[in-house]
Amino acid sequence: MALPKIKQPLFTIEIPSTKQVVRYRSFTVAEEKLLLIAKESSELSDIINVYKQIINNCIVDEIDVDTLAYFDLEYIFLMLRSKSVSNIVEIQVKDDDGSKYQIDLNLDEVKVKEQTVNKLIEIDDSIKVMMAYPSYESLLGLQSNSEDSSLMLKIVRDCISQIYEGEEVYETSNYTTSELDEFVMSLRSKDLLKIQGFFEDLPRVYADIKYTNRAGEEKEIRLEGMQSFFA
Repeated sequence: MALPKIKQPLFTIEIPSTKQVVRYRSFTVAEEKLLLIAKESSELSDIINVYKQIINNCIVDEIDVDTLAYFDLEYIFLMLRSKSVSNIVEIQVKDDDGSKYQIDLNLDEVKVKEQTVNKLIEIDDSIKVMMAYPSYESLLGLQSNSEDSSLMLKIVRDCISQIYEGEEVYETSNYTTSELDEFVMSLRSKDLLKIQGFFEDLPRVYADIKYTNRAGEEKEIRLEGMQSFFA
């Protein structure tokens, strides 16, 4: 006789980058075990793969986790954590007075900042490039190696999804890495500045929190990125 199966309640979430609404369940012991593995690992790639695996396990509708934007992964994981463990996390912030304060953050109040810079960037009168959002791995790699210009150029190359020349559309997935590298290396400095503006304005997971310091002053700070919510 088979053992009974525990029914999991389902919730819905809108994927920020695509606006697709999908259903998901909360963590089970299987996902908690994966989180323990991630916590014990010092390899960033292992941690990211665990996050992806958990999201893939918990979303019951068909999605391709590898194609999700980095902020999609952060937002979905935070909402999973809210429904699975608790929507309240304790955050420690340091005030201008040098003191540290413990603040309760409600994960249900986390939002995603919208992109304001157009993803379609004009290179010249006839050529434009359509940018895609970077992966979680590449973005964190850039943050940890901000002085590595070759890494930045690689991310630029990987994030160009289409190239327009007049009415002609070139899908970059149809071209080799060397061909795309040649195109990126032909960009002018002012073109790279435009693309840099796109990266500086990328959507971010954020939450605004308020607290009162020991002097009775009301303060408000903004937390950005999933790592800041669990600092």
